[in-house]
Amino acid sequence: MEKFSMIEALETAIETEKLGIEFYGKLADYARDKELKDFFNWLRGEEAKHLVKYTKLKQEYEKRERPVNLGEEAQTLLKALAEAEIFKPTGWDFEKIPEMDIKEAVKKALEFEKQTLLFFYSLWDSVEREHADILREIIVEERKHIIKLQEILSKL
Repeated sequence: MEKFSMIEALETAIETEKLGIEFYGKLADYARDKELKDFFNWLRGEEAKHLVKYTKLKQEYEKRERPVNLGEEAQTLLKALAEAEIFKPTGWDFEKIPEMDIKEAVKKALEFEKQTLLFFYSLWDSVEREHADILREIIVEERKHIIKLQEILSKL
């Protein structure tokens, strides 16, 4: 199996946040309901904050003399998650967002957040103890996103 490093895992996290920023930005642009527009803008801001955190964390790992090795199980899981369609720009048809029904858009956002949460839980198990708090904080935020999206979906 090809090795999947901590740097690659963090690069995937960074790309995921960039996708989230773009996706939520598009949803906010096309939302007709002010409350939903505000919510999608808030989610876009949350993803932007996470992007900054992951970028800094990646820079810290890049400065190390010895690379941080992930265990075989973590490598397999993170690689599989990173290759999931939800994390690839090709899996997102941003052109269809204006045509999306709001319920479909919220379901897509919920799917994205669930996959993201699973990826970050897997990454959390692999980072060094000194960085676990950063990931735990982001995981707590991601769980809140899922709860809020589920609440919105149940009202639609």
